[in-house]
Amino acid sequence: MNKLPDILGAERPVEVHVWVALLSLYGKIHQRLNRQMQRDCGITLAKYDVLAQLVNAPDGRTLGDLTHGLKVTGGNVTGLTRRLLDDGLIAREASATDRRSFIIRLTSRGREAFLAAQAMHDDAVRGWLGALSEQEMENALHLLRRMDKVVP
Repeated sequence: MNKLPDILGAERPVEVHVWVALLSLYGKIHQRLNRQMQRDCGITLAKYDVLAQLVNAPDGRTLGDLTHGLKVTGGNVTGLTRRLLDDGLIAREASATDRRSFIIRLTSRGREAFLAAQAMHDDAVRGWLGALSEQEMENALHLLRRMDKVVP
């Protein structure tokens, strides 16, 4: 097993270095995207993620579906949907099939906000990663998908 020194000089498995590098890159991109999205579009990345779950769901989604799709806790989704309702970006109605459940739908204003944020999102990511060649990007995507398959 390959080992590399960490910042304290201790030998650590290369897999750990890959994991730390992924976390570092994710944190850097997430922080920059969130800041830029708030500045340019007036929404947080968390709100954008909810809107992204709804944009192709014309019949809406339940809070449970959103929680599962976003891989966060129900409390997080409840707070986000409350803020998105206050912003007029989503609508909530009682489910016709389950009195205990609500259906969340994107409003036309929410769709417009999502599309503007999506364009900003894509331009920003393309700008940051554009220094890599197409082949490097394809290789990175292949490796990330491969890693996703091997982790149980």
